[in-house]
Amino acid sequence: MKGSLSVTVDLEDWYHIPSVCSSPFSVYRNVDEFFRSWHGRYDYLSEPTKRVLDILDEFNVNATFFVVADTIEHYPGLVESIADRGHELACHGLSHACKIDPETKKQLMSVEEFEQRTLTAKKMLEKISGEKLIGYRAPNALVSGWMIDSLEKMGFKYDSSVSVNSFYNKTDSALRTVSSYPYYPEETET
Repeated sequence: MKGSLSVTVDLEDWYHIPSVCSSPFSVYRNVDEFFRSWHGRYDYLSEPTKRVLDILDEFNVNATFFVVADTIEHYPGLVESIADRGHELACHGLSHACKIDPETKKQLMSVEEFEQRTLTAKKMLEKISGEKLIGYRAPNALVSGWMIDSLEKMGFKYDSSVSVNSFYNKTDSALRTVSSYPYYPEETET
């Protein structure tokens, strides 16, 4: 019996985490501000990515890399090497900015801004891959219905934001949580 395995990788660096950049509670408002202020070493992405690519090659596995598009600028050649090895590129946002407040679940950017930033990221990644990008994964797995509508309008064919915590974090979800384990729904309202 022949099976299959889907492998996905989020390509983002340590400064993309919400406590550092692009969230309501981060130290830096955005990645550009981070790079204007940060003078230490920041490349913790190139070597681990190369090791992952080598392992995938060793086992003849193709993966989908959900790429934060600003890595193209900050890591010249890295994203190109992923595409050159035959892996699918998919969009993980322009700079990993939160679109939804993790605490309040309120929308942090307009639909227009979301679409503009996402289309910019999509075009950057398509230029490198030479192919139409069809996949999207929301930074921090925070996704909402308005975002799905926009993604469809922009030509994405699938969204891979669904994870255990994205069910919990959806802004327009009727799911409730179990107090002892907040990530699993207790029941669904109808």
